[in-house]
Amino acid sequence: MNYKYIYENPSENRQLYMYSDYNGKEFIEAYKKSRSDVLIKCLKKINSTEEKLETTNKLLKLSNYNHIKKDEIISIFCNILNDRFINFEREIINSDLTEAINDLSSIYIQAKNNQSLNKLKLDNLVKTFETKKNFSSEIQNSFDASLISNEIDEIFHFLFSFIIIKHFISFKSLKYFNTLLKLNDLLIYRFYNMNFINVELLLCAISIELKIYSSLEEDILGV
Repeated sequence: MNYKYIYENPSENRQLYMYSDYNGKEFIEAYKKSRSDVLIKCLKKINSTEEKLETTNKLLKLSNYNHIKKDEIISIFCNILNDRFINFEREIINSDLTEAINDLSSIYIQAKNNQSLNKLKLDNLVKTFETKKNFSSEIQNSFDASLISNEIDEIFHFLFSFIIIKHFISFKSLKYFNTLLKLNDLLIYRFYNMNFINVELLLCAISIELKIYSSLEEDILGV
């Protein structure tokens, strides 16, 4: 079977996750394969890029991510994400942001600095994402049309990914891991179907997700 959630656009099919059939181990294997496949494709794309990042060699090591500690991957993720986020700081300061985008920016700063996250604002972001399955309309309502691009849209979704990862690691609530899975499904769908820019961030996000899943599998199933 295929892991169907990366082949349909969840933003356009918001019923995608409702009333899903239970397929047991077969579904889990399809999920793992979907993630492994996208890691391979991300690595291949990064390796073929002429303009290399300073972190490229570290990223390419993720081809064997089982032997890299989760904290190291999170550190790489944070460094790349922060470099990209800084590029939009002027636009953020000069724009009339919606509440959701303002909260994404402020909570990301808290997460990056290892501070306590504003849980009320975080839960409102989760609710917004679970309802709309993306933040694209919030981004469109926050920035001048001339500034909106795939990159700025991707960056704000990766900010949310980083926030959710940091919160889950601290509190181990499956509610947030469930949101992370849906968010990464969306990003993988876009990677396969759109002009996707931040391949390095996707590689990090999926590698961390698999690390978290492996730990959950070991804790819950003892495998």
